[in-house]
Amino acid sequence: MRDDLTFAERLRRDLRDVRWAEPAEIRARARRRTRRAVVAAAAAVLAVVSSSAYAAAGRSATPAPPVAATPASTVTAAPAEIPQEALLIPRDVPLKTGVRLGETGLGETVRVDPVLESCGRDRGVPSTEPTSRYSRSQTLLRAAADRTAAPGPVLTQDVYRIDPDRSRLLFGTVSLLLDACAEWQHTGSVVLAGRTVPTVSTHRWETPITNFAGDESVMLRHVSLAPRSRADGTTVAATPPIEVSMVVRVGDLVTVIATGPDTLEDTVDGPRRGPGLSYADLAALGRTAAGRMCPAANPPC
Repeated sequence: MRDDLTFAERLRRDLRDVRWAEPAEIRARARRRTRRAVVAAAAAVLAVVSSSAYAAAGRSATPAPPVAATPASTVTAAPAEIPQEALLIPRDVPLKTGVRLGETGLGETVRVDPVLESCGRDRGVPSTEPTSRYSRSQTLLRAAADRTAAPGPVLTQDVYRIDPDRSRLLFGTVSLLLDACAEWQHTGSVVLAGRTVPTVSTHRWETPITNFAGDESVMLRHVSLAPRSRADGTTVAATPPIEVSMVVRVGDLVTVIATGPDTLEDTVDGPRRGPGLSYADLAALGRTAAGRMCPAANPPC
């Protein structure tokens, strides 16, 4: 019995010292997992191509018999891969941008807001995020000459091709998450002077505007309050910036556009000094994104 009590006490002590990830870390990990999946898919494709080339090189040089010509099919295949032209371009954004980073993927889960999804799991909202057939992503970094804000992304954009029924279900899931997570408290920790301090952070979500672009659209405003110590309630870190995510659907294409730090005109301390995007700017950007996706969507518009 004494051994059992010792084990239980040791387990409680170990759990008390566990450092739970902060929301920003959750978001970074989600993006790293996405990038690792893309790299793995690319490696698999290269392996198949290399194997095919090796097999072809080892075949006999005997010419193959001629193949009888057949009339070309009149059926036009629906678009599959997402072209670069379906994404926003730097001049679409009313802020100065610099380097443009991009990647493509296969079988990616549609991610709207990893922190909101974490709240949904905590509140028991069923996880129904659809899986895309193809995806293309980009990050527009702040121009190096822009001294009005810290270096980093102005915005990120993901475009997914998914079944239209599943894309409509996505908006229903977002609505359920917002109903369940109007306000959520996340427990975590920070390290201060070499000491781990357990914290609690409050998160709030709201929808400033809906149905502003494409077939369906929603704008999510995420406000995070400064983390506080669970022991005495004192603030232990700076207040994170307000974040906005937009979800826009055109046919079987869905795009998720997320703002970076210092991108919004709106801040927790009032209007931002220096250039920033207003909610009207973001709605207009959503309409531009819908127009960019139109030619590549199925059906096109």
